Amino acid sequence: MSRKLITRKAGFGALVALIAAVMLSPFSDSNGVLLTASAGDTPAPVKITGQDDVKAGATEVRNVFVIYSVNVTGKIDVCGCKRKKVRQGSITRRGSYIRQARFAHEHTVAIDAGNTLVGPDDKRTTERELSQTLEKAKALIESYNRLDYKAMGVGNYDLLLGLENLKKLEEQAKFPFLSANLVDAETGETIFPPTAEIESGGVKIGLLGLTLETIPQYYLDRASPDRKIKVSSSLAAAEHFVPILRARNDVVFVFSINDLAVNREIAEKVEGIDFLIDPLIELGNHKLWIDEDMLVESVGPTKVIRMDAQGARVGTLDLFVRSKATGRPIVDGSTGDVPEGRSEYWFEKVSLEPHMLEDPEIAAIIEAYKNQSSIVDVAKLPPLPHKADYLTASTCQACHTAQYDFWKGTKHADAFASLEETGDQWRQDCIACHVVGYGQAFIAPADAEPYKDVQCESCHGLNPKHPEDPAAHKWGRIQETACLVCHNKEQTREEFHFFQKKPQVACPPLVRQP
Repeated sequence: MSRKLITRKAGFGALVALIAAVMLSPFSDSNGVLLTASAGDTPAPVKITGQDDVKAGATEVRNVFVIYSVNVTGKIDVCGCKRKKVRQGSITRRGSYIRQARFAHEHTVAIDAGNTLVGPDDKRTTERELSQTLEKAKALIESYNRLDYKAMGVGNYDLLLGLENLKKLEEQAKFPFLSANLVDAETGETIFPPTAEIESGGVKIGLLGLTLETIPQYYLDRASPDRKIKVSSSLAAAEHFVPILRARNDVVFVFSINDLAVNREIAEKVEGIDFLIDPLIELGNHKLWIDEDMLVESVGPTKVIRMDAQGARVGTLDLFVRSKATGRPIVDGSTGDVPEGRSEYWFEKVSLEPHMLEDPEIAAIIEAYKNQSSIVDVAKLPPLPHKADYLTASTCQACHTAQYDFWKGTKHADAFASLEETGDQWRQDCIACHVVGYGQAFIAPADAEPYKDVQCESCHGLNPKHPEDPAAHKWGRIQETACLVCHNKEQTREEFHFFQKKPQVACPPLVRQP
């Protein structure tokens, strides 16, 4: 049966479902009840059932629409300064898309494979920095609650928050955090549930979580100073749990935050995995943007699937499940060559672009986070010993009028205003690229005024003695590395060519006095 011949029931049934969803509390699980399992050696899977479920086999074809993400790394929107107004990515647009998908697909399941709540660039050194990073994680968890996510994997980045904080966030979540190989070093018991099971539209889906197995022990000790933890073999965990899930479910997913070679080995050696969500870690590097030919890779009967990071895009799998008796693997329906009776999937990458208006409920959560993140207790700020080293552009203006006037006409001179337009001016993951001296010259909002925008010292570096004796303390040449701090593809989502861009901001030459 081709995809086009499969119809989705609408009408009265959809209306009843919509009314039921509206009547439920926004904090309730709109698809059913979550039954948690105790963490241990071989715990029963977390089981999630839905109100709209039907008995397996009740129809010839059972359909479920799966939306997945990985490596969100705490991004509530994708940083891309020149594109800030259109807000590519963002949890607010993802929320809008998921709600649209639920309108179009009667049975929709949202899952996240891990490295979700925090990224390597999120600041956690001081108590205030960690507090803001945690508030952002809470905003993401609450957004996932409202969007009825069914599970999240535990990645190595998530552990940057500390195990105690991560366990508190798990309590806030209305979905399980999964890891089968993050264990207590003394007892061997799992710290989080290793597996979960979902049933929607008559399709039973088994989920297994695997955490990066090469996390250094000192990293784990810092994440959990009061409880000794370790990461065991991902392959061994998969070999143990996948057969259990395979026997109980129609489709098996593995969330594996592991190196590419490890994930390919798991896909090759462990029988029974339909989809393995892979973050594409090569030589220790987490890929942010995935080439089209790497989005879906066949490793034996397993499909290794990937998606762009930072929440810029989501992946979708439209699954059409038939009787288990027809065998595996599940096949790509878009090829047009589906064996009789075989289950099939249709993969699509969805870019969260401006035409997907922001979900108002999720936008309200993010706005609350932003408002809270702007509160700084000035009395608790650390001393700023380098504050006197920053001259700021106003000092340069006294002698370099032509250069100052030229700078005022560049986009660098309006960098802070672009943050104010979007309400991001006090977000620690944004502000540093839109001011000079953040963290060294100022922290408190009330002290920001002289340091707003990308100023002379952002490019030239510090030279506090230059005004006293310009001849003895000359400025050096601008280095490409000064630009790459902010103008890199991870931040701006575009290639930066130093020698092409430099003329756009290069000040007029100095006129030397005889």
